[in-house]
Amino acid sequence: MIDEKCIDECLACVKACEICIDGCLGGGTEMEACLRACLDCADICSVTAKLEARNSTFSKKLRVLCAEICDACAEECEKHADHHDHCKACAEACRACAEACRN
Repeated sequence: MIDEKCIDECLACVKACEICIDGCLGGGTEMEACLRACLDCADICSVTAKLEARNSTFSKKLRVLCAEICDACAEECEKHADHHDHCKACAEACRACAEACRN
């Protein structure tokens, strides 16, 4: 069965990660880990949403990995959330996506 909540949260996370990537560009080496985490997260969320939408037999396994990567991205973005709104929004989207992917 297709999980619409998972798809919606994955797509919202892709958007938040892409905005965070743009916001972190030019932020120096201290933002490199955040950029890398967001790039990985945006990619896995995009693929997870696609496979979930087509009811792939691999979507359950991918959802587990997606949740793990979203948690890692949220942790990294939370390090910068007090100074960058885009990092705060990204961390929140990542947490919501991880939760949806686990259900």
